[in-house]
Amino acid sequence: MATAASFSRTWQAFGGRKDVLRVDGQQLVVHRAGAGIPLVAIHGWAMGGQSFAPQLELTRQGFELIAPDLPGFAGSPGPDVTTHSPRDASSISAYSELFRALIEAMDLDQVILVGWSMGAAIAWHLASRNDQFLAGLISIDMSPKVAPAEDWQFAMSPAPTPATMKASLESMAGDWPAYCDLFLDRIFAHPDDIARTSLARLALAADSQIAALAWQSLMAIDLRRDLPQIAVPSLTIHGGQSRLYPVTVAAEIARSMPNCRALVFEEAGHAPHIEIAPAFNAAVSDLAARGIRTKAPRHPLSSHPW
Repeated sequence: MATAASFSRTWQAFGGRKDVLRVDGQQLVVHRAGAGIPLVAIHGWAMGGQSFAPQLELTRQGFELIAPDLPGFAGSPGPDVTTHSPRDASSISAYSELFRALIEAMDLDQVILVGWSMGAAIAWHLASRNDQFLAGLISIDMSPKVAPAEDWQFAMSPAPTPATMKASLESMAGDWPAYCDLFLDRIFAHPDDIARTSLARLALAADSQIAALAWQSLMAIDLRRDLPQIAVPSLTIHGGQSRLYPVTVAAEIARSMPNCRALVFEEAGHAPHIEIAPAFNAAVSDLAARGIRTKAPRHPLSSHPW
């Protein structure tokens, strides 16, 4: 796992900056570094844009890394209650629209959209409806439907039930730091104190009420019908040792999308972009080259990059 320094120090070392933008009536902290192909990164639940620090190496290869903090997470304040209902503003569909507005406001084109976990759900929702500015899409260790169903074998593990979801919400409200500890324990395949500490700082900065609302939206998503609408060259990247989602969902996602390849990194858990950053970054570079030049052909499931 390549995390020799904390995420915040890594951003500083790469000359990263924090822009504060007002988008769709909401204030966003946007972490930026580099210049070139826009790599717009959407963080996971209770995380922040700085969690993509390992992708800063790509700024040396002609990318600009753009990683916002969603409203109520990390450095961004919660939704403006004078213009947005917190519940309405903290849904997957609202986040999708927010990123569409951000990309439009920043006048970006040929975007490589990267989403980790909840961020992948946001990316799928966005790409299935607005792909005119996209050159490619990468999802990281996610399922298009988190909750179980009779016709769905790729739910979160352990499968959420009404009782466990109620208990989780009570835990979030009762002791947010303790709840953060529980879910952070499930992210990595192998312990890494530096990376875990960096993620913990982001998680503890989240507004727990906003996080709970976003979590409820996440539990309710069903994007299975959205995936076939995504035509841009895509990668779905999964950790072979993920404790959150079955690795078999990778092949199901690739089968559902017309232009998608699945990559499974056997040594990674729920955060391949952190745990095996060099291999992950190589896959990003290759997709960018293929996506910007031409539409990539569909490939079968593979356990290695191209």
